[in-house]
Amino acid sequence: MLMRRMVANIIDLIVLIGSLALGVYLAGQVTDLFEEPFFLLTVSMVCLIILVPIGLQSLFWLESTTIGKTLVFIKVVRNEDGAHLDYFQMFVRDFLLKILSANLVTLPIFLGKSGIHDIIVDGKVIIKPKRGI
Repeated sequence: MLMRRMVANIIDLIVLIGSLALGVYLAGQVTDLFEEPFFLLTVSMVCLIILVPIGLQSLFWLESTTIGKTLVFIKVVRNEDGAHLDYFQMFVRDFLLKILSANLVTLPIFLGKSGIHDIIVDGKVIIKPKRGI
């Protein structure tokens, strides 16, 4: 399980960097399209840079997982009843806590303990159960 979580974190980090690069590229294209005042243009560029990664990962947050977790067949559930985390809890867990802390909250995972982001949303990562044929 530890190896799956590390691989999922690496995949999510690669997806984050790629989506941020796409957001920066699109924000650069906005400057060529519009001749707006500087403040409005800057706000539009920042919104694009932030919303592209959120938009990409939010498709997976609906299923209580991320792109990396989907590829290694794990998901996040609540500790007490094993139910899926809702969209807002996944947003807080994966965007606000992990990205804004530069993934430092995930360091306890490498020691085999729960990450700080898991403790805050009261979640745990499990292997996805296999579906029937």
